[in-house]
Amino acid sequence: MNDIEHNVRAYDLLHDESARNAERDWLLKIQKRGWISPLANRDFAPGVSVIIPAHKAVDTIGITIRSLLNQSLPYAHFEVIVVCNGEDDGTSAVLNNIGEAHSEFGLRIFHSDIANAGSARNMGLSLARHEYVTFVDADDEVETNFLSQSLSLADEHLVVASPIVNCTSEGVKEEDNSLNKRIAGAADTTVALEDVPWLLGFNACKLVSTRVLLGLQYRSDLVSGEDLVFFANLLSVPGLQVKFPATGNEAAYIRHLRPDSISRQTESFDFNVRQRVDCIAALRDIRVDDSKLNARNTLENAQLGFVKRYLASRPQDSSKLEEYLAQTGFLDFPWESINAGTARDLAISYCFSPFSDTSAVVAEKAIAERGRVVDVISNDMSKVRKKDHSVSFLAARWIDRHIVVDTPPSFAGWEPISKFGEKAFEEAERLSRQKGGYETLYSRALWVGSHVAAAMFKNRHPEVKWTAEFSDPLRFGVEGQRREGAFTKNAVSDTLFRILVSRGWESLEVETLFDLVEAATMLLADEVVFTNANQADFMLSHYPAPFAQAVRDKSIVRPHPTPPNASYYAVLSKHSVASDRVNIGYFGSFYINRGLGDLFTALINTSAAERRKVAVHIFCNAVEEARTQVRDWGLGDVVSVNPYLPYMEFLNASTKFDVLLVNDVSRGPHLPVNPFLPSKLSDYRGAGARIWGLIDLDSPLSREHIDYKSTVGNSRAIMETLKEIISDHFERSSPSIGVSSTPTSSLT
Repeated sequence: MNDIEHNVRAYDLLHDESARNAERDWLLKIQKRGWISPLANRDFAPGVSVIIPAHKAVDTIGITIRSLLNQSLPYAHFEVIVVCNGEDDGTSAVLNNIGEAHSEFGLRIFHSDIANAGSARNMGLSLARHEYVTFVDADDEVETNFLSQSLSLADEHLVVASPIVNCTSEGVKEEDNSLNKRIAGAADTTVALEDVPWLLGFNACKLVSTRVLLGLQYRSDLVSGEDLVFFANLLSVPGLQVKFPATGNEAAYIRHLRPDSISRQTESFDFNVRQRVDCIAALRDIRVDDSKLNARNTLENAQLGFVKRYLASRPQDSSKLEEYLAQTGFLDFPWESINAGTARDLAISYCFSPFSDTSAVVAEKAIAERGRVVDVISNDMSKVRKKDHSVSFLAARWIDRHIVVDTPPSFAGWEPISKFGEKAFEEAERLSRQKGGYETLYSRALWVGSHVAAAMFKNRHPEVKWTAEFSDPLRFGVEGQRREGAFTKNAVSDTLFRILVSRGWESLEVETLFDLVEAATMLLADEVVFTNANQADFMLSHYPAPFAQAVRDKSIVRPHPTPPNASYYAVLSKHSVASDRVNIGYFGSFYINRGLGDLFTALINTSAAERRKVAVHIFCNAVEEARTQVRDWGLGDVVSVNPYLPYMEFLNASTKFDVLLVNDVSRGPHLPVNPFLPSKLSDYRGAGARIWGLIDLDSPLSREHIDYKSTVGNSRAIMETLKEIISDHFERSSPSIGVSSTPTSSLT
């Protein structure tokens, strides 16, 4: 016996126990190796290995095998490998009878308990003895000259593609199906494989060199489309061509159409979306040269077509797709193809994904919260910001076109900001013409270029509703000082000044570009968004009362949005926490003289027994400085310091903690009130943890509904809150009945 090959009669009729054991051992070995056997070390015989996966094929396998018995190619030049997979419904008996009646026929039968056609084909490939391979399904058949014609044209660098004829359930043969029309149209020609990607979408009718297939596998984890992905791997083979034989030679593959065939599947989220996404992800794993990317994209787009058609009639299922993409880590799913042409709204965000910046993140969250498909215009920030492509996941579901304008990035340089405004306006005009006009416009700042471009577009299209968001005060910095930024007279500044004049506010004090942009935006926007009431009061307090009141009348206060739930599980963090402690997470800047210093003092003044119940995890940029401080304070057994995490990984890490710590922004001496609401708060709200705020009195954070509050600078109050947190945590962890699940907020 050679490997596990066997004569049907010797194995099945004599019930050779040693043969059974040998086959079982070999199959287990193959299974452990992922269905790969060392084909590279084999010498392949001339001819063809026909591989047939058979699952509950008792009613059809006979027709398939008889078509192979009737081949014009001599039996010595081909073998038929049938892999019966899953529960045997009598298929084996049919095959045994055929083998007994035709002992000269090269029929080899193998069995696998795994009911999976891809795995069965992999097993067949591992057992192939001939130079070429072709696949036949157990409910199809082939015409008399199928093998002989294919083999006569075979070459290691060729895929031979024979005609494919459909056969209806009534037995009517249809040669004019769409696939066969393409094959017939290319008859008697040889073309590059990448020029006919449609040929790779199915198993049937192809003859391929066995050595070309070395190392390739059908993906057994794919419920459908495993044939598409398997043959798409051929795009990674250099110089592969396709030979289309001449027609009319009784050499077609006959495909029997069944009610449960892929083309006749009942629409469902599982088949039309989830399984298609799995195929797209698998196609993305195939490395191809740039010259073949278009071919691979063609295959992807065919799968995307299923998804797009399904979601077009069931848009509510887009959220299910978003959740599935997060579960599988497919962050760069091409939503733009699904959303193509659907945007009737425009968003301008000077800094946007994939660039790593808080303003980009908040803009993405805002777009997701609005729940409207938009076109986005942003600037190329590569000279000043790193890229984090995973952040794009936040709003990708809601984006149609994303246009990136190439202008020098600048925070306070009027010339580059003006250039962005002009180029972004031109792009917005072009997109608007294509879409037949936009209904709404959204922009947000900091990075004033967003409002500059939006104001120019709104000025030209007054019918478009413009929502302008101010994340922080624009004219004043974090210390309350005036931001510096001179502007020069040019077409953009002239446009913004005309907005002031046309509304009777030419007398406004305008000394900086921030003055000009803020005032023009507040006057022209239909809706002005502030993140908190303090911010609105502070910003409007610097304007005349009539101006301020007009803005208030059209303004809303809206905190930064919380990311979609799926975002918290899209990128998994490896950070671990102790199960026997209350784990407190802090993400942000490390300031020992504010907030964290108070916490360290509180930790030192708690008892050793209480400290052993606490683990504080700090994530910041100044890692070495922070670790030095922790060491100097003698808190190395309680506090760990970690590098700051990329945003999407941070979201997942935040779900691991029992309590998340957020502290107020330090207020400068020129700020009568604290106008800043930490953006981390909105991220924490989706993490499922309790929130502890170290607050500035009368700050926006002090008015938020969070679990624990302590005044910054009051280490004693922070210590008492810490004890409360420890007590609440271990009461929650105990099995006692009647323990409240809601912690008591405290502010001392």
